[in-house]
Amino acid sequence: SNKEYLDAKDLMLFLEAEQGMIHTTKEMCLDLIKKYEPSEQGRLQSYLSIDGFTRYLLSEECNIFDPEHNKVCQDMNQPLSHYYINASYNTYLKENDVKGSSDVQGYVKALKLGCRSVEIDVYNGPNNEPLVSKRNNVISPITFSNVIEV
Repeated sequence: SNKEYLDAKDLMLFLEAEQGMIHTTKEMCLDLIKKYEPSEQGRLQSYLSIDGFTRYLLSEECNIFDPEHNKVCQDMNQPLSHYYINASYNTYLKENDVKGSSDVQGYVKALKLGCRSVEIDVYNGPNNEPLVSKRNNVISPITFSNVIEV
């Protein structure tokens, strides 16, 4: 409907159809309206305005985050680098992924800077020699063997 509010029936339809709730009752919806509707008129007439509906959607009842995950369950006294992996993307490129050249020194630099995960785009080259490059790109490839030696 084109109303700017939800009555208990509309709220029940939303909870069942959109939220996948089962066993919703009119009484349950009326309780939600009383709890989240900010206007006295809305509470008395049993409807949920846009503000009330927003308050409900932003409430703990609608939180999709599992509250158990709020608790820290790991040792958090280590340096930040112990919790994150420094990764590298398009490591072989000197400039950008549209033009320019590639160089094995990108891998050397990334590893010296503490990178623990590097991406290697490997494709079949001439004579079945694997090459590192972007597929269908104008960037000059480097040999896979040179990258692995790093």
